[in-house]
Amino acid sequence: MTVSRWARSAGAVMMVVAAAACGDPDTTDDRGYTKAPLEKPSVLIGGERAGEMSQYGSPNRVVAEELQLPEQVATAEPPAGEVVAVDLPEGVTQEMVAAGQTIFGGPGMCFACHGANGAGGPLAPALADSEWLNIEGSYDEIVTIITNGVATPVQFAAAMPPRGGAPITDEQVREVAAYVYSISR
Repeated sequence: MTVSRWARSAGAVMMVVAAAACGDPDTTDDRGYTKAPLEKPSVLIGGERAGEMSQYGSPNRVVAEELQLPEQVATAEPPAGEVVAVDLPEGVTQEMVAAGQTIFGGPGMCFACHGANGAGGPLAPALADSEWLNIEGSYDEIVTIITNGVATPVQFAAAMPPRGGAPITDEQVREVAAYVYSISR
């Protein structure tokens, strides 16, 4: 079957029309990318109607939903940067607690799952209380659980990877454990 001369010329005309639309200011965003006009389609194929996407308007429109976070657990935590002295296990110092607090709150670290100041969140339990889910809460147990992670958590669906999935040293693990120990007392 051969394509008629008319069909070939009609196809060429459609290509020219499509190429001409690419430079149309109404279809080019401020970065120079071509976008489909969503408000009022400029070309409809016989019998076609505007699609459901036209209700969303311009792709350059900025719309953001307000994200509602669960209420934070009220704790008697000190303001950020201030560490309250507690009776620490032998070999654990206030300097370790302060360093652990800094690591705990660092980007992509413990607070991402356990919440600010260990208040807890939807992904992991609170650490700023005396309730422990997977251990009894001794300093050595905290060091072990941070080092090894929690493959099968008691209450939460996601496992905690070893070292929280972060590239922290053994010394940093002990510092984070010192901080967690101090806020759980």
